[in-house]
Amino acid sequence: MDEELMFRFAFIGLYGVFAAVRIYYRSQTMGRESKEERSQIDGPRIFLSIAIVGFFATVFIYLLLPEWIFWAHINYSILIRWGGLVLGLLSIGLLFWTHQTLGRQFAAKLAIQHEHNLIEGGPYSRVRHPMYTIFSLFSLAVALISSNWFMLIFAILITIPFNWISKTEEQMLIDQFGDEYVNYMNRTGRFLPQIRRKD
Repeated sequence: MDEELMFRFAFIGLYGVFAAVRIYYRSQTMGRESKEERSQIDGPRIFLSIAIVGFFATVFIYLLLPEWIFWAHINYSILIRWGGLVLGLLSIGLLFWTHQTLGRQFAAKLAIQHEHNLIEGGPYSRVRHPMYTIFSLFSLAVALISSNWFMLIFAILITIPFNWISKTEEQMLIDQFGDEYVNYMNRTGRFLPQIRRKD
């Protein structure tokens, strides 16, 4: 099989599995009312929305009209593309683990659920926002598989607003859980595990 075609199939397969996991867990939240919701229209979320639209547009062109962006092809080692595949599979595993840990407390919006508990197990034992870490890793993974610098730029842009968005979410959780969440923040990293935990 042609090398480029093989990676294109790998790209489609990874995206299909990742999307299936997300759709399944998001479907579990349909019709559920939250205890509290907060507005999500601000600068970082607008920036993120634009970056995601650009990323998806690039994905669409890469898969259906590859000749349109062939000029953005990166000639790097095939090992990097295989590394992207491994990273994508790791991201899917982490996505499933994170959703399983959240259970019914997962929400695709900024919200506090009824009988909301502070999740400190699974990936949340080390990282406060593993979902954003997963999105960043997966976007990078498929960008590496595609070997296209245009997609790589959008993958990087997607990660930029996560720092500000996560701070908004943390403030909501501080309002809900008080010192319990502050202490939890001191024990965990925002997107990556702390190298040295705070006492």
